[in-house]
Amino acid sequence: MSEKEQNFFEYVYDLFYKFAQTKPEDVGLILSRKTQYPIIKFIPELEMTIPLPRKQGEKYIFEGMVFENSENGRKNLWCLFLATLYHLAAHAGKSGYSIYNQWRQNRTDDFCWRIIDFIEDTIGEKYILSTEPEVWKNIENVNSKLLHLQKIQDETSKKAHKNKPKSYPLDDVEAKIESIKKEIIKKSGGDRHKENILSIADFLYKNRELLPKTILPYCEHHEYEQKLKFEINCPEFEPRDTFEIKIANLDELWQINEQAKDRLIRRFKKYLKKLNFDAVIIPSGNLHAYAALRMKTAPLLRTIRQQIRTITNITDSPRIDEIGYVDLQMAIQAIASEGQSTDIFERDERRRGEEAWVILVDKSASMGLRFDWVKEFTVCMAECANDLTGKPDAWALYSFDNNFQILKDFKERYNQEVKARIGDMNGGGLSLLPDAIELANRVLNEDPREKKYLFIITDGHPSGYEQIHEILAKIVKKSEMSDTTLIAIGVSKKRTGNFKNIIKAANLRTLVSKFITAYKTVATADA
Repeated sequence: MSEKEQNFFEYVYDLFYKFAQTKPEDVGLILSRKTQYPIIKFIPELEMTIPLPRKQGEKYIFEGMVFENSENGRKNLWCLFLATLYHLAAHAGKSGYSIYNQWRQNRTDDFCWRIIDFIEDTIGEKYILSTEPEVWKNIENVNSKLLHLQKIQDETSKKAHKNKPKSYPLDDVEAKIESIKKEIIKKSGGDRHKENILSIADFLYKNRELLPKTILPYCEHHEYEQKLKFEINCPEFEPRDTFEIKIANLDELWQINEQAKDRLIRRFKKYLKKLNFDAVIIPSGNLHAYAALRMKTAPLLRTIRQQIRTITNITDSPRIDEIGYVDLQMAIQAIASEGQSTDIFERDERRRGEEAWVILVDKSASMGLRFDWVKEFTVCMAECANDLTGKPDAWALYSFDNNFQILKDFKERYNQEVKARIGDMNGGGLSLLPDAIELANRVLNEDPREKKYLFIITDGHPSGYEQIHEILAKIVKKSEMSDTTLIAIGVSKKRTGNFKNIIKAANLRTLVSKFITAYKTVATADA
């Protein structure tokens, strides 16, 4: 995919994983508006979080620093963002945190992490310098500007000279730090890597006063209290060469992305009238979690696609005139009744028009222990909707609890950003099921296509306000009398609410099996 076809999130994912020389399946990367500083976690796989800029009035806040919302201000912002991205990508590509697991035992956690960060940052710097020297030159410029700013803060702060721990003279400290860095670079890698690095870690633990006191904002932060909190205007960085090009791309894509999100939220806010949702949300993403779900469901997806391909291949049959487009409503009824109906195809000449699909996922707390396979089924539905409709604007995917979450709107492509949103989906909250159906109907009512389908993955247990069950019955009846076909996909063996068209299953494999059986039956019955 070319840079012109990428959106902001795809561009960032591409930069990160290419530089790290790894894949989303191996390392998690989260782009978050909720965190202030970069974070590295082990849960148990490596997961990295890069904060996103947040608008505060007419300015941006990023990593504790304030940026003007001007071309120059955003230039400085994206320069710091790129330093963050490459710093974490270097860790994703080269750092081996597992070697410290035993070493950390019975030691003070905050000192351990400062030592680990110092060592691994040095190894990461070596990786950046050897991989892209131009990137390292730009990061060095960011370092010098930030450290100069910190020096000014220290000189003007009265507290900077009080209660200082025992330490070496400044020049001696800097010389020793540089000497240790050279030793880390020299001894990292090779057969004795672990032994050499842990030996340096032992030395630093005994001489912890040598450790840098400043944690730069683009470096990973941990749960212990940090020494450096900027909350000040950002210095003027001087990006060059590759950084200048990437900064221009980031700024352009970010502006496009923010404008599109603003339009999307404004459009959905008008749908909220007389509904009970707290808010409409475009969630942050977790591409690693999606990749894991995609790998887990790969066998099921292969089976579904093989069956779909089987139907397509029946074009060689002498009775090809009996094969046409799937009449989805008849197919759903066949699945729900587990019948043997073969009249679920419409011939091409009888096709009334294009289809629009909305998939709604109930992610409320009542979904409980079933939610893991609900997420897997959501991936199956999304992948198959994208394959079967053939057009990105032919289907939409939303989830809900007491908020309404936009996972994929009709106006969005099924790209990495959307997939990351699916990966980030977690259960919890109330189930405003009738409100979700009504909102989805309002979206579909504005769609010009003749055939409209609303799939709802739910346990049929609404909650959140008085008389919600009665309201659900009314909205379901209203929906089923409209030109939208409403299909409930139940995640339990019990009947799901008041729905007419229901597909029931107690587990993912059974549910997928029913789809496969229906497709196979209609494909072979009259062949």
